[in-house]
Amino acid sequence: MESSSVTPAPAAGSHGRTPPATRIAAAALTGILILLLTVHGAASPVTLGTGIAFSLLGAFVTYAILATGTVNRFRLVLFITMGLAFTVAFSIEHTVHRGSILLTSGIISNASTPICPIAIPFTAVPLAVTGKMIFPSTVAALAAIFFLWFAMVLIFGRGWCSWICFFGWMDQFFASLAKKPLIRLDTVPKWAKLFPYALMLFLILVGVVALFPLYCAWLCPLRILYDPPQVVTTAAWILALVFVIGGFVFLVAGPYLTKKRLYCSLICPLMPANAIVGQLSPFRVKIDPEKCIRCGACVRACEIYAIAQKEGGVPEPTIECMKCGRCMDACPKGAIDYYLAGTMAAARPWFVALAVAFCTLLLVGFVRTIIIFALTGTLGE
Repeated sequence: MESSSVTPAPAAGSHGRTPPATRIAAAALTGILILLLTVHGAASPVTLGTGIAFSLLGAFVTYAILATGTVNRFRLVLFITMGLAFTVAFSIEHTVHRGSILLTSGIISNASTPICPIAIPFTAVPLAVTGKMIFPSTVAALAAIFFLWFAMVLIFGRGWCSWICFFGWMDQFFASLAKKPLIRLDTVPKWAKLFPYALMLFLILVGVVALFPLYCAWLCPLRILYDPPQVVTTAAWILALVFVIGGFVFLVAGPYLTKKRLYCSLICPLMPANAIVGQLSPFRVKIDPEKCIRCGACVRACEIYAIAQKEGGVPEPTIECMKCGRCMDACPKGAIDYYLAGTMAAARPWFVALAVAFCTLLLVGFVRTIIIFALTGTLGE
């Protein structure tokens, strides 16, 4: 009597392993990029030391992702660490420059409010149409943040939201805490997915017609941490209440209960610009129809509702895909990966190398601010 054996299927996330030579080359690319861009002209031990340390860290993360075939676990730690470091550095800079993290009327009237990428659509368009800067900052500051955002979105597409965005760590962190969703929300209505597009257009229209940054002034839940208003009037109390409730629902409780990035997928008015401009990126996430078994694991794993489940067909990432790698790790057949646009040429090593490098570059800048402040009490070396 013959015995039969069944070969177990490879674990989800194990299919993306790359050959050792490719891992080493990609890790070297990450490390060299970080080193060149952080220690060029280094004049202090802090600059040199952090540059070397973080180039080694970036090379390790790239190698680990490619060696294990697991993208999201390592990305998650790097991304959240970068966001936390930004939050601390941001607060330090505010404390040094203006004595408090609170946004006062004096700072607004002096047009010295830091501008974030989320404000780009509804400040850049009114500036181009009317010639007026509606955000209490400078045109130079808007130009600087615009070119950073545009360059990164050209490379990574909506990967900006999962690798680069220094605000996205918050709902990402709380979405990753629970092992399983306490409230299952695997899909949302089509109108909910279209809401950020409508919101962006509405905010642009308000900016052009009323010359007012409505979202930043009255709605943004991120202000629960960043530039909270100084509460001295009834209006300020109302604003603070809106920011706290919105932040708690969309950045804390909602993501924790559903394991979905609710703010980034259903609210953020920069998301549509990321998705649209991101179509120029050379990288795509694609599903190989010959490997796909239509199990729906990728749809359930996606934190931002960016995989369309066709009836009886192969699921398909939408333009909102943020290239985080969760679907790749969840797929039991290794049917999902990074590819060059318009081809089926696999691009995981090079996408990962670049994404890790630029995320780490942001991290090292924020860490340097923290270290210098701890050593000197100032922001200058």
